Amino acid sequence: MEEYLENVKMLVSTLGHKLFDEKRELKPVIKQETFYIKGVRGADAQGEPTSEGFVVFKGSKASVDTVNSISPSFLNFRNSLINKGILNKIGDVYVFSDDYIFSSPSAAAVIVMGRNANGLVEWKMISGKTLKEYEANTQETLLIENL
Repeated sequence: MEEYLENVKMLVSTLGHKLFDEKRELKPVIKQETFYIKGVRGADAQGEPTSEGFVVFKGSKASVDTVNSISPSFLNFRNSLINKGILNKIGDVYVFSDDYIFSSPSAAAVIVMGRNANGLVEWKMISGKTLKEYEANTQETLLIENL
């Protein structure tokens, strides 16, 4: 049976599906960077960038309310997450029932905050460094190491 499962995993991943892959990349604890959003309408989320997109962690809180100017496509996407049970209303916030991978940090920020947002500046480390600053420093470090 184990051999059969390994063959299924290999075939599914060969076809490009991420069905059996972990949602978070396993990285050394020292290098793992967690980013936060804390908003006025109850948003209180944590996440991290991965090679697949931006992961918002299970237990993160999203605002129940949305602003009128939120993009209709994001409003529909948010409603689909609610309908699928990924976002569950608990009290006056929505709570993520599991880790969820968004295509970008901005998409994650919009869903969490209930308004249009630039994820590169909204997601911040505990030190206050934005995701944009972190990525710029990471790219700079990689360039220096490759010289």
